[in-house]
Amino acid sequence: MSQRYPINAITHIHTAASNGAASEMDPVIGTAMKQVLGEDNPARWSECFTRVERLARLLDHPWQEPPVGIIAITDHQNPRSHTLPDDLLRAAANEPRLAACGELACIDQDVDGEYRNAPEVLVYGSGDPVDGPYGPHYGISQALLDEIFDVCRVPGRREIQTSRVVDFCAERGLACALAHPFDGHQLSLEACFDLISRARFVETVNGGFPAVSTRIMQDLVAFQNRLVAGWRVAPETAIRYPLVRRLAERIVEDQRGALHPWGGSDSHSHAFDRVTMRFLAHRPDPTAGDFFRAMLERSVEDLLLDGTFGVQGRPGSAMSVLDDVVRIVARNMWSIRRQVPPSRAWPLMVTTRRIVAQELGKRSQHRVEQVKEAGRRFPSSRVLAQMVPPVGRQAARQRWPQLISSSAE
Repeated sequence: MSQRYPINAITHIHTAASNGAASEMDPVIGTAMKQVLGEDNPARWSECFTRVERLARLLDHPWQEPPVGIIAITDHQNPRSHTLPDDLLRAAANEPRLAACGELACIDQDVDGEYRNAPEVLVYGSGDPVDGPYGPHYGISQALLDEIFDVCRVPGRREIQTSRVVDFCAERGLACALAHPFDGHQLSLEACFDLISRARFVETVNGGFPAVSTRIMQDLVAFQNRLVAGWRVAPETAIRYPLVRRLAERIVEDQRGALHPWGGSDSHSHAFDRVTMRFLAHRPDPTAGDFFRAMLERSVEDLLLDGTFGVQGRPGSAMSVLDDVVRIVARNMWSIRRQVPPSRAWPLMVTTRRIVAQELGKRSQHRVEQVKEAGRRFPSSRVLAQMVPPVGRQAARQRWPQLISSSAE
């Protein structure tokens, strides 16, 4: 095998372009700020203050081994706002290690037929540069982003559908990954698991979400990969846990492929490289295009076998999430200090912190409920321990230890 060169890639990161209409928090916090400050006050909430130039400088710092060698900037995109910012397009045209990508807000159909907020999709791009206003760059173009928000819409609605976006990326040769698919949405457990099983790259470790989500995602990935490798669900498990049986049947009957664990920083304020993907490149100075090409041109099984990609870092914790909230609220108060009368400063800080905490609390509550439901309907430790390995010619596929391992082992 030819020499490989390890680097770290930041694959999920935000800048100030995730503010305003691009932010899902903006309508709620914006309304509260007007109530405190008055309708005519120009102060606005910002979800992120990071500038593209700040992230680009990470590429030139040698303190980390291996160094940060690729950055995919994935600002929020939704039907209200899906515009790639000029500063990102200009920077990406000048730096082939920096890619203009996006985290696309989606909905999908639940088991009861209703459409609900669903896992977001990190759309990266192909291995080839695309045209931009400042020259070719890696990632996606504005025209491609507009097309996704046109052709991937749910019929009769403005929102795009997760499954349609994933299919679009597969048809057009675009690398993509599901962003923290166990968190931040309202889908039922069964619909969530079924949707995850259709992907190729699944964010199992996210710097903004807790270890319990990581454990469940790792076990789900191991479950699917064992089925792909020829394992089968034990008969007693299939009888006792209908969700396990249904999911296994869909994976096998639809010939769904293996899943690759993925990791993302998801930073909005600091610790930009708290979760990265280690990439074993074939040259010492790979571009973002090399990274995306590696995701696209080989099977997930092969990528797992030779360790082309590996998650580096840990999921978030209660303290790290609180730290993020405090930093963002404090930064907002400093940013708008000249527009806030002294008498309104403290009420505004209390109000914004409360709203952010409430919104995060809603997401946390949904996670708590799904974790409990997963324990009842998909007890991964028991399910994985009772799976039946393949025999005969298929037994050779047991050489995939990276493919079938889980957090339960």
